[in-house]
Amino acid sequence: MAGVAFLLKERGLAISGCDVQENRQTDWLRKSGIDIFTGHDEGHIAKDTDWLVRSTAVPDTHPEVCRAKALGIPVSLRGEVLPALMRDRTCIAIAGTHGKTTTTAMIAQVLDCGYCVGGEISGIEGVAKDAPLMVVEADESDGTVAGYTPDYAVITNIEYDHMEHHASEADFISCFERLVRNTKKKVFYCGDDPMAHRLCSGNQKCEPFAFLETPIQLPIPGRHNQWNAAATMAACRSWKSDGEIRQALSKIRTIRRRFETLFEGEGLQIISDYAHHPTEVAALVQTALELKPKRLLGIFQPHRYTRTCALGAAFPASFEGLEKLWLVPVYAASERPIKGGTTQDLMTHFPSNWDDRLHDFDSLESAWTDLRSELREGDLLLIIGAGDIEQIADWAIQWRA
Repeated sequence: MAGVAFLLKERGLAISGCDVQENRQTDWLRKSGIDIFTGHDEGHIAKDTDWLVRSTAVPDTHPEVCRAKALGIPVSLRGEVLPALMRDRTCIAIAGTHGKTTTTAMIAQVLDCGYCVGGEISGIEGVAKDAPLMVVEADESDGTVAGYTPDYAVITNIEYDHMEHHASEADFISCFERLVRNTKKKVFYCGDDPMAHRLCSGNQKCEPFAFLETPIQLPIPGRHNQWNAAATMAACRSWKSDGEIRQALSKIRTIRRRFETLFEGEGLQIISDYAHHPTEVAALVQTALELKPKRLLGIFQPHRYTRTCALGAAFPASFEGLEKLWLVPVYAASERPIKGGTTQDLMTHFPSNWDDRLHDFDSLESAWTDLRSELREGDLLLIIGAGDIEQIADWAIQWRA
């Protein structure tokens, strides 16, 4: 939402908005000349408002949305607006279940172009920049990836997710099919990903990229990031040589909450990561194990009841390698609890060998208090999840300050 607000402002519109609490992005938007309110109130919607743009986390029943509709003000999803803003730009759309944010940030830095990215790039204020050449994340969560008509597209991988919007795997894949059809010039896809291969193989518009025989020097570890770099290499070759791309990638700024080291010292390391799907969690744990800690610990906040219910049985295996795991309540993201989708439901999927290693708490605060007392020299702690578990990351920084 912050990136879209900024790009709309850059196009000359008068923008205002609101968020539940103050954060780095609200500060950046104010500095950019955008009025930001703290908290939600239907009074924020003035009668002379021309357009309301909302996140998918804001339901149709929200008071501000209801007031806008009552006043006859058009209401659009963020994912509908960003594709529209790209129609008069040369656009590279980055799609896929995993790796979109990192790949988008890599391409933006390699090409020094405009961007709209779903994460914060370390050392760079804000999450968007307007320019004639743009690289943007195309969101599959609500299907709006299908609304893009980019010049180029990248499909990092396709794995069924976002069950809150997509009733079936076929429905999920269909939005990627439309992206492929809508792309004007070239679609770069992961040749090793089964679903992406099935969708793109044989289409003359589509070109596979492969894991590079010579690894790219990156400031971030992990095999999955080598795949992101391979996608970047494929997408950037129309503008840069392989040597130039490799050199730029070796110096990229990293993304906050993507294997982000919060603290390292006194024999202790604390890393925060946005992983919230079993595949992402498994990649995170394997990358952390490469650092060979004495003990690998984790605290995880499940994200959405629908995802926890649908993928609950797949989560335990993704945590293998952790000595202990702390669980906190599901981050609802505007959803109501459903049977099979709570943290207690998730715990039932863990086998008996987890009995002494699994701890659950009813709040972030109580979990952090217990976890903090457990930490000792030689530990590596992973703070895992896409919700407000980021608060624990902030507490960890303050604790070691």
